Amino acid sequence: MTLARTLTPDGFVLAREFLASVRADPTADALPVDELLFGGRYSAALPRAPDLERIAINTRRDAAVYLGPRLEPIQREIADHAGFWSWLGMYYFAETAPRDRNGVLKLSSLDETFIVPVQEDRSYQRRYRHYLWSAWRLQQAHGASADFLLDERINSFGDIADRVFSYSRIFNANGIVQLILRLYTVDGRQKPRFGRAPGGLRHLIRVLDQLERTYDVYGMPAEALMRILPREFDPWRPEAV
Repeated sequence: MTLARTLTPDGFVLAREFLASVRADPTADALPVDELLFGGRYSAALPRAPDLERIAINTRRDAAVYLGPRLEPIQREIADHAGFWSWLGMYYFAETAPRDRNGVLKLSSLDETFIVPVQEDRSYQRRYRHYLWSAWRLQQAHGASADFLLDERINSFGDIADRVFSYSRIFNANGIVQLILRLYTVDGRQKPRFGRAPGGLRHLIRVLDQLERTYDVYGMPAEALMRILPREFDPWRPEAV
């Protein structure tokens, strides 16, 4: 078991250097050095830090179910704590880093998948890309009602996940999240051609902006939203499957 910590400013620098080295040599079975995770220069103690251990993490649900109860006592303190989530991203690097079928590391060009930027950083708006933070927040905000997103791989950001996570107004509107999942997923899978087709996801985002002029779309349940959608969404309704 390991007491969770938080990265220091020097730790952020070293973490980014580590990610850059992995991209330069992706065949290496790389791990962050212990000095980054536990050294006094690069990480610091966290008040009321939970004990954590490395576990197998394949899906967002794996991460959320494990982290949820352990972080609950300090969830207010760590909700936007860039240093904590960045330390966590490094601690679980081996468990969450994407690899190809040959086991070669295939990192995104975005450090934000492992390191949460500080709020002053212009890239802070991309913090939803952090694998562990997004899994934890999804479980917190939507629980079992977001099964499709929870059961995706921890490092997967398809079109549905990207739209839900990247727009805070959508993410925080349970009715809209449920509407998206009911329209464009079935039996735990995305429906074909849901993105650009008439009545598809991108069309829905535009229509919601229009409907907001008349309705409180961000406060309405999915059933009510379904009733006010125009006819071009009929083929996507669950009863049409």
